[in-house]
Amino acid sequence: MKITRRGFVGTIGLGAATSLLSGTSLISKGASAQTVAEAASGVYDGGIMQLNQNESARGPGPKTMQAIHAHTTKRVGRGYSPDHVNELHSAIADEYGVGRENVMLATGSSPILRGSVRAFCTAERGLVTAGPTYATCEQTARQIGAGLEVIRLDHSMSIDLDGMASAAVGAGLVYFCNPNNPTGTVHGPGAVEAFVRRIMRESPDTRILIDEAYINYAAEGTIETALPLVHEFENVFISRSFSKAHALAGMRIGYALGQQQTLRAMTDIWGMGEVNMLGAVAALTAMQDKEHLEWEREENAEIRAFVSNSFREMGYEVSESSTNHIFVNIRQPARDFRAACLEHKILVGRDFPPFENTHCRISMGSREEMAIAVEVFKKVLA
Repeated sequence: MKITRRGFVGTIGLGAATSLLSGTSLISKGASAQTVAEAASGVYDGGIMQLNQNESARGPGPKTMQAIHAHTTKRVGRGYSPDHVNELHSAIADEYGVGRENVMLATGSSPILRGSVRAFCTAERGLVTAGPTYATCEQTARQIGAGLEVIRLDHSMSIDLDGMASAAVGAGLVYFCNPNNPTGTVHGPGAVEAFVRRIMRESPDTRILIDEAYINYAAEGTIETALPLVHEFENVFISRSFSKAHALAGMRIGYALGQQQTLRAMTDIWGMGEVNMLGAVAALTAMQDKEHLEWEREENAEIRAFVSNSFREMGYEVSESSTNHIFVNIRQPARDFRAACLEHKILVGRDFPPFENTHCRISMGSREEMAIAVEVFKKVLA
């Protein structure tokens, strides 16, 4: 369904959006205490609207917030062996129908990505990754002097699976972010399966890391988890995060799903950190709150459609996104667009070579934020 600016702003109230944009006090407009609180703490962060980090502008769901508050007691002072972490470990295993030995907890997904490169890549057996994609694996490969091959995206801004598979022969690790960051593009289950099977056939010693951090934002039917391939192939494993649709970026909780020997190879060489008590409680609650997770997906989809359509109406190309961000061809250097937006107290994404002179990634904020942001984008691009 196409969402117009008029219909979108109508969902939050034109007065609220105008007040936020102009700096007019919402209290003077007779807004509720809740609206005032949201404007003070949820719309702006340090005076800057943060549309650069792919975090959730809405924060955790009410049940998750309640659980965090309920467990914020003196018990936190007894946290060297934190409560609920083992429970979270078991709950994730049960969620995916695997054993506890097939789940590896981490403080976010970054340690998993770093550990995978350190465990499986060398100067002779390097990393194959896309360009651009999430850069932690590439950065780690450069740090340790591992071989590196970056395969440019195809004409549709999607990861070039054929190019990646060809480059994977003899590689130590292939990193495949699906849906992809920064472009938001996605590959369906048939394409993913064919990709994995080709690599396992042509280079059976290569490991494949499939990063599914954004999978909860994708529309039903566009993507499926690669877990069946993890069951079948020892060298295939998945990373997931509670930082995106579950809105727990500040809690730093991620996990990997894989066969035991593959996960152990990473923990033997790199620390995954220790999930804390409140983080475990929050993740448990967020994972079980399927209703809120679906609401978050739908809310993000509507906001994303509104912002994407706004750019298209202005004549700019936007890749079809299955994430909580979009990649826009603004036809100018991202640094110039970023600087101009920052003058209006809006921060958008960093450079993503080789598209730093044409494209910008914009994270999706709340409805209120994006109604304001679109007006700023129009001014800046005009």
